[in-house]
Amino acid sequence: MPAAPRPILEVRDLRTYFFPEEGTVKAVDGAHFDVYPRKTLGIVGESGCGKSVTARSILRIVERPGRIVSGSILLRREGEGEGIDLTRLDPDGREMRRIRGEDVALIFQEPMTSFSPVHSVGNQMIENIRLHQDVGKLEARARAVDMLRQVGVSSPEQRVDQYAFELSGGLRQRAMIALALSCHPRILIADEPTTALDVTTQAQILDLLATLQQREGMAIILITHNLGVVAEMCDEVAVMYLGRVVEQGPVDAIFHEPKHPYTRALLRSMPSIKARVRSRLPVIEGSIPHPYNRPEGCAFHPRCPDFMPGRCDQEEPAPRPVGTAQEAACLLYPEAAPAR
Repeated sequence: MPAAPRPILEVRDLRTYFFPEEGTVKAVDGAHFDVYPRKTLGIVGESGCGKSVTARSILRIVERPGRIVSGSILLRREGEGEGIDLTRLDPDGREMRRIRGEDVALIFQEPMTSFSPVHSVGNQMIENIRLHQDVGKLEARARAVDMLRQVGVSSPEQRVDQYAFELSGGLRQRAMIALALSCHPRILIADEPTTALDVTTQAQILDLLATLQQREGMAIILITHNLGVVAEMCDEVAVMYLGRVVEQGPVDAIFHEPKHPYTRALLRSMPSIKARVRSRLPVIEGSIPHPYNRPEGCAFHPRCPDFMPGRCDQEEPAPRPVGTAQEAACLLYPEAAPAR
């Protein structure tokens, strides 16, 4: 029987806090998940739950006054044994700079503000290629043009010399994907890759990512609010709330048998073509707590329909196995019995 594949990225108890003068903001507060080769992990949740900060933590590009205070991010490279803990590397050191782009790449949430406005798209791609590969300027330019062509940019020989503001939203997003993939990373983090795009362009971008994943053999971490995209693209799902992963498991199990009350509420809030005409869309009562006023116990208990007084407002639930392949941080389920 073949051995189960090992994850190429393991995030364990990751905590990234911000320390402004007003107090401490626990943006990521104990996140954990695995990323496997050729698989897609979807990270979902409301705005402000820590999805983008988690992605930036992996690449060690969290802006001040934020920093990783504990946890581990284990990256396994080909030919290396136990891998390397990214939290122990200098964010500005040579090793971490080599990992960015070469091993792990990021599609930023808004390409209009992520591209430099004073450098052409091609200049930025050429700089990235030459930083990680020993090639000349002409060879790097040829590779940049070829990558733009692969992601479906029309007339790439001309587009490579254009600036981001000269491109449409769809072309900017494709150029951002080309920049991220220009050094053929093993892991691609796509942070809301279809934000502000029309539905036709969204479908084209998602098809492009799926095609490139099959061709390049890379793993994808897809950060999104769109649960329909998750159902179509992902193999595993991690549901985040207030900096913690409250439920994770295979995509079919999450959608057909959600265990955590927050996951169930997210799925109920999805529009359905089977809903009655002019019926109100279900919403999650309340809002995410203020970062300076986090509730005691389970962070979701002020909005939870299954709230148990005296427990949920006092005990912080640890992740526990539920079902065959799922895990949920909820007091509705018993903790796993300790191994003997």
